[in-house]
Amino acid sequence: MAESVPLSPAKAPRYGFIDLLRGFALVVMVETHVMNAYLPHELKKDSVFFFWLAFLNGLVAPTFLFATGFSLMLQGSKQWENWLGLRLAFWKQMRRLGFIALVAYYSHLQGFRWSRYVAKWNDNDFWAKSLKVDVLQCIVVSLLVVIALMFIVRKKSLLPWAAMLLAMAVSFVTPWMWAQDFRDRLPLPLALFLNPHGISLFPIFPWIVFVLAGSAICCFFLHAVEKLQTAAFMRNIAGLGILLIVGGLLMRDVPYTIPGYVNFYTTSPLYILIRIGCVLIISYLLYQWEVGGKGIPRLIQMAGQESLLVYGVHLWVIFGFLRGRILGPKLGLQMGYPGCFTMSIAIIILMLYLAKYYHLLKKQFPERVRQAQFVIVIVMTLIFFLS
Repeated sequence: MAESVPLSPAKAPRYGFIDLLRGFALVVMVETHVMNAYLPHELKKDSVFFFWLAFLNGLVAPTFLFATGFSLMLQGSKQWENWLGLRLAFWKQMRRLGFIALVAYYSHLQGFRWSRYVAKWNDNDFWAKSLKVDVLQCIVVSLLVVIALMFIVRKKSLLPWAAMLLAMAVSFVTPWMWAQDFRDRLPLPLALFLNPHGISLFPIFPWIVFVLAGSAICCFFLHAVEKLQTAAFMRNIAGLGILLIVGGLLMRDVPYTIPGYVNFYTTSPLYILIRIGCVLIISYLLYQWEVGGKGIPRLIQMAGQESLLVYGVHLWVIFGFLRGRILGPKLGLQMGYPGCFTMSIAIIILMLYLAKYYHLLKKQFPERVRQAQFVIVIVMTLIFFLS
C-alpha cells in the first residue's frame, strides 16, 4: 500500500486527506447553515430523519476544528525552531491568526458604523452581539494555546501528551464552566470565550478540545511518517475511533455526573469522545481514498485549502444576501427539505468554484493577492470609522 504523499513538499507538509477533511466539513457546513436559516421548526420535531441529519451536521465543527489543529502542527513541526526562536516564520503565523481574528470580528459588526458603537457605548447587549465567540474566534484562541504549549514544553515529543492532558482537563471542567456567569467578574470579551452566556456559539470550553486533539494526532501521525508506518498508524486511528464511540455510548449509563451544567449534547465529556471518534474514522476513510488515488474530488480539496474564504463568503450569501432586506421578503424565509437541499447544492457548487479560482489566483499572483487583502482591510476599516 502506498504512503500518503505531501501535496507541497517544498513548503510545509500538506497531506491531501486533511484538505479533504476540511473541504467536506465546509460542504456539510453550507447545508447546516441553510437548514438553520430556512427549515421550519415544526419539521424538526420528533423526526428520526432530522435527528440523524442533526447528528451529521453536529460533526461539522469538531471536524473543522480537528483539521485546523492538525494543519497547525504540520506547519509547526517544520517551523519548530523558527517559531520557538521568534523568527520571521513565527510572526507570519501571528499575522495569519491576526487576519482571521479581524475577519471574525468584522463579521459581527453591528451596522458596520463606528457611530453606532459610540451611541451604544453603555449597551452591554449591543456589545455582546459584536463580541460573541464564533468558530473563527475559537480557532484563533485555540491555536494560540497550542503554540503556547510549544513554548512551554519545548520538545516535539512532549507536545502531543501536553495537548491531550489539556484536552482532558477542559472536557471535565466544561460542565462547571458552563454553570458560571463570568460577565460580572471578568471583562465581557473574555467572559464570552469561557461559556456561551446565551450569546457565544463556540466558547473554548469545550471546543478547544477538538483543536488540541487534532494537534496531538498530527504529532503522532508525523512520527509514524518518519518511521514509514503511516498506513498502520491510520488503521490504529480508525480502531481508536471505534473504541471512543463505543466507550462513550456505554459509559453514558454510568450513574455518575460531573458537577455543573450537565447536558450530553453540549457539555458531556462522553459526547466529546464520540465526536472525536467519528472524526478519526472519517480521517481514516479519507486517507484511504487519498492513497487509492482514484476519483479524488479536487474541488473539495481546494475548498479545504481556501477554507477561510469559503467560510466567510457562504455566510454572507445565506444571511447577508439571500436573507437580506431586498431578497429575503421575495424569496421567503422558510422552506422544506427539498428547497433547503436544492439551495445547499447551488451554494456548495458556487463555493467550490470560487475556491478553485481563488486558489489558482493565489498560486499565480501570490504577492498581488496579499496586497489586495491588505487594501481591502484598510478600506473596510476606513469605511467603519468614517461612516
